Amino acid sequence: MPSINMIAARRAEKRRQEQNIRKLIYGIATEVGVTVMVVSVMYVRLMGINGKISELNAEIINLQPTVTRIQQMETDTQQLQPKVTTLDGAKADTLFWYDNLYAITACLPPKTWLTTLGTAGTGGDGSPGTAGGGDPQMSLSGVALNQATVGTAILKMNQAPSLDHVDLASVTQQKTGQVNTVSFQMTVHLKPEAAPAGAAATGGAGNVQKS
Repeated sequence: MPSINMIAARRAEKRRQEQNIRKLIYGIATEVGVTVMVVSVMYVRLMGINGKISELNAEIINLQPTVTRIQQMETDTQQLQPKVTTLDGAKADTLFWYDNLYAITACLPPKTWLTTLGTAGTGGDGSPGTAGGGDPQMSLSGVALNQATVGTAILKMNQAPSLDHVDLASVTQQKTGQVNTVSFQMTVHLKPEAAPAGAAATGGAGNVQKS
């Protein structure tokens, strides 16, 4: 009987070992399966990412000529900027003198004529957009019917928004043909020209208002 019990116990122990081995094999197989599945999913995703990267690289290659053209345009724009600045300044200078000349002529009463006109200024560096420097001036000579007419012109000029003040140099009685007239000389001080950028923003240097 003891030997039979030992044999039965050994058989039971062997069965338990076989069951444990099978469980271990099943566990390992399950883990391997899960690992293979995860690796497969990651591989598929990696292939998808690589495909997307390839598409983006192809798009970059296709866009490279456009990028090159844009970079060239930026370079050309930077090279042209000094010329554009010069042209803007020259335009501002022209508008400055034109607007102020128009303002002066608009202040002249009827039967008042200009015979000479000159421009001057101090403190300018001569660069475009700095016409007349810090004290731009227009020197005027002309003929009027009488001194009152000259006074009216000066009064209107002093009230003009773009003009600063007027210095009267002389008024001389004379005859023009058979008519008594006066000749006059005066200097009209203008408000300094705004910078080109400011002139562009306000529509021209001549639009500077009296403070």
